[in-house]
Amino acid sequence: MQIRAEVESPGRNIHRKGRGFSTDELAAVKLTVKEAREAGIIVDLRRKSKYSENITSLKVFKEDYAKQQAEKEKLRLKAIKENKKARKEAEKRKADYDVLQEKRLIEIEEERKKVQEEIAKREAETAEELSTDELAELDDLEGESVSTESAESPEEALEKLEGDLAESLGDEVTPTEAVAAPDGAKRVIKRVRKKPTSTSKGVSDKAEKKE
Repeated sequence: MQIRAEVESPGRNIHRKGRGFSTDELAAVKLTVKEAREAGIIVDLRRKSKYSENITSLKVFKEDYAKQQAEKEKLRLKAIKENKKARKEAEKRKADYDVLQEKRLIEIEEERKKVQEEIAKREAETAEELSTDELAELDDLEGESVSTESAESPEEALEKLEGDLAESLGDEVTPTEAVAAPDGAKRVIKRVRKKPTSTSKGVSDKAEKKE
């Protein structure tokens, strides 16, 4: 918004547009040269005259300019207020995001602990199963040792084998009087060979002939 000063041509009383407002005209509306130039008013420092039309124009311009400046200041304050509000909202969003991130990290740590506990539990169950198998195997070994101990001794087995062999050959084993032997000592058995009978001899002869 710009205004132009009007002046009278000397000698002809004709109004024309001047180069600018004089300092006296600015002083009449209480404006300094600096304020006028900041408002966009052209100032003619060489002119010393003062016209009422120019003063009226400056008053109207000053009122309109003051309204514009007030509106601009209002908008500026509103923008500052909105910027502050937006900054607070941004800070709040950042704080909420940080809280969510921290919460997520805690959840991830809890999940990791649960996984580790589950792995440890499975390893313990596996170890317990192995221990159970080992105990079962140990029980089997103990059962075999018990059955071995309850079986006949080597001396008894040898005696039984010799008796079966003598029976098949027709011998008769006549044990002598049993003598109590200390624990762990071998028992001595005297065997008497019986002469083969005619029946057994005939059977043996037939077997030789067949061969």
